[in-house]
Amino acid sequence: MASEASQTMSLKVLVEKEKNRIVFVEANKDFVDVLFSFLTLPIGTIFGLTREHSLDGEFGCLNNLYETLEKFDEDFLSSEHKGILLHPRCATDIYCRNLKVDLVECNKSKHYACGNCNMVRYYPFDSCQCGNASCYEFNLLDPVTQVGSGFIKPTLRFMITDDFQVLPMSTTAGLSLLGNFGAFDWGKTEERMLNIGKDEVLKLLKCSLASRTPFSDSILEPPFSKTEPMINYGQYEPRMMKLSQRDVDTRNKDEKINLKLFINRSNNRALYAEVEENFVNLLCSFLSVPIGYIIKECPYLSFMGCLGNLRKSVQDLDVNKFFKSEEMKAILLDPKLAPGTTYVNKLIGIEEVVNLSWSTLTSLFRITSTRLSSESRLKMGVGLVKGPSMFLVMDSLSIAPLSPISGMSLINRLKVPVSDIQELEVNMGEEETLRLLVASLVSRSALTDAFVRKKTKQET
Repeated sequence: MASEASQTMSLKVLVEKEKNRIVFVEANKDFVDVLFSFLTLPIGTIFGLTREHSLDGEFGCLNNLYETLEKFDEDFLSSEHKGILLHPRCATDIYCRNLKVDLVECNKSKHYACGNCNMVRYYPFDSCQCGNASCYEFNLLDPVTQVGSGFIKPTLRFMITDDFQVLPMSTTAGLSLLGNFGAFDWGKTEERMLNIGKDEVLKLLKCSLASRTPFSDSILEPPFSKTEPMINYGQYEPRMMKLSQRDVDTRNKDEKINLKLFINRSNNRALYAEVEENFVNLLCSFLSVPIGYIIKECPYLSFMGCLGNLRKSVQDLDVNKFFKSEEMKAILLDPKLAPGTTYVNKLIGIEEVVNLSWSTLTSLFRITSTRLSSESRLKMGVGLVKGPSMFLVMDSLSIAPLSPISGMSLINRLKVPVSDIQELEVNMGEEETLRLLVASLVSRSALTDAFVRKKTKQET
């Protein structure tokens, strides 16, 4: 593992002294690569990294989902599969393993392959594309070339604004940013040199999810923000997917997931849902989705803080001048799932990244391999949660084994008259799944916002 000193990066920061705000930051390729890698991180990875520092409810309902999975016993979820859910692999593993700050410790990640197929897997599933069991585990050592190190060309330097706009170096742009602060008087500004490491990058990641000034909030002392970053809870309107009817019919054929909602009609809120294990698997799969995919599909969510600006910067930067290849830019703009992550019925349009071949990987890294014992090979099957099983899912996405007594006790505690309870059957397709995914991030009543309020609006 890299030492703390080797994971330290230097930033030149221009601060407007009166307002104690950062005007912009000057940084090199190392830091910008780390920033851009935020877009590729799975939601579950981000939550695991920042949960100790996050604001209450900052991730909508995901804290409840995450904590439920942590407590699931072996009757419903094996410890191996629990690790896959709580610490999902990143599809950009090989490009992030040599970043200056390694947030997810990609250098510790292992890869797998069978004795017959030439394709590499991220998980030791019982079978790979050719149908054979994965029987080799291997580690990636020193890179043969620098291809696997980041997204940006070497030697480049950038200006980064407090709200995560990444710009090419330019005196004109710097003067314009100064003008936005009314700080043309150089005496109102102060230049500082800062060294930041993993702790500071984690704070920056957390602030980037909810703050419009993440640099000021995470770097300046005392912090610029005197109040908690504002997050928009409640009803939302995610962007509709632009798919042809043929695409929808093809993808969702035989992939429907059903749930039974129990609703309090007087306040039009969901109490809980009765579901099978396939719905719980769907919820689990949300943790593997890269945050950049949500920004791409639902660009107007206020929850996202400044990551939308970060994605737009990637979009605006010239691919030939700044990126190592068109592939590197595409990886950031359209993040995909890690190989082997599509372990449920896929009801949204996110794709799994194409597996690298053994020959490609060995051309990039030195490799050591060991043979797996039959006992150590994970059996994925069609899902992670054991079935057939029935579960009770709360409006806040807490999950428990189905118990009619528990459901009736909840209704009693909430003082809901039996005559006020309505049952609603929900058939999950692509639109419903995307709405629930977004609601899990921005709302503390995900079932209500994804299904009940939407239904009422349509009826009205």
